[in-house]
Amino acid sequence: MTDQELIDLFFARSEQAVSALQAQYGPYCRAVAGNLLSDIRDVDECLNDCWLAVWRAIPPARPEHFKGWLGAVVRNRALAIGRENGRRPATVGDSALELAAALSGAADPHSEAEYRELAAAVSRFLWTERPEIRAAFLRRYWYADSVEDTAARMGWSVSKTKSALFRVRNRLRDYLKKERLL
Repeated sequence: MTDQELIDLFFARSEQAVSALQAQYGPYCRAVAGNLLSDIRDVDECLNDCWLAVWRAIPPARPEHFKGWLGAVVRNRALAIGRENGRRPATVGDSALELAAALSGAADPHSEAEYRELAAAVSRFLWTERPEIRAAFLRRYWYADSVEDTAARMGWSVSKTKSALFRVRNRLRDYLKKERLL
């Protein structure tokens, strides 16, 4: 089933929509939530919350990049559950600290506009990177994979992965300085 057909099921308010969503994207969503939540019960709660959130969001939303949009829904809910329960895997803190070091000196994105501007700049930067570097960056900093898991997914050594991530963080910092966001 294509993403468009899946979205059409939601627009038709078909009872089949959620089960089709689970069949097509359940493992992907479970992996995203599992990387951010250490308790399987939290993962299950997250996924149930997300199925309901998708049901409520579509319609009126018609996501252009459905898988990415769905991943963001799951990631945001998983992070919220982790904060609510006071449980968060170490990889989330580690990756956040690594990225924060690259962005040190940045203005605190307190307002929604500043946050969106920074997010858009990071997105523009990532599109200038080679696909494998972009994938490694997203695995580490969006999906909160450990360095070892990122290396395994990329088929790289841990040392190469650490070096590549270090270099891309430095390039990101330089890019954001040019954009006057640091």
